Amino acid sequence: MNSALYAMLAVAFVTSVGAGLAVHALDADSPVDLVTIEGNVTAVDWNPHFNATVEVTVTVANGTNYSVELTPPWWWSENHYPAIQVNDTLKVEGVLGEGNEIEAFTIWINGGDAIVLRTGGMPGWAQERSGHTAAPGSNETEDGSD
Repeated sequence: MNSALYAMLAVAFVTSVGAGLAVHALDADSPVDLVTIEGNVTAVDWNPHFNATVEVTVTVANGTNYSVELTPPWWWSENHYPAIQVNDTLKVEGVLGEGNEIEAFTIWINGGDAIVLRTGGMPGWAQERSGHTAAPGSNETEDGSD
């Protein structure tokens, strides 16, 4: 191969790595745009055998239905969060996706205290399942080893 071809391959490699790092940096530093809705729960999909997450349908005052993704059923139970029933009032702060789907970050059930489900990073249930329960930035695992 001639030196021009090597130079072209080197530029292509450096450019692709740089672009990948730039996209990753944008994702990590970009603020998450949260939306807030409030309405009545019209359906609850809570089946620990078939569902990866607890999902509820919330209908707001203008009649729009939102499918709200909460947490895995086992996480909800382990944290002793209150049961959500049809006709409860639910206020949800989260990320709005396609098709009126919301990934809930914080919820309020019937005007009660805020329940923080995720803060933008890896959710607590994902950390627990992976064995990584230490504070962000540390290398401790569940058993305390590094």
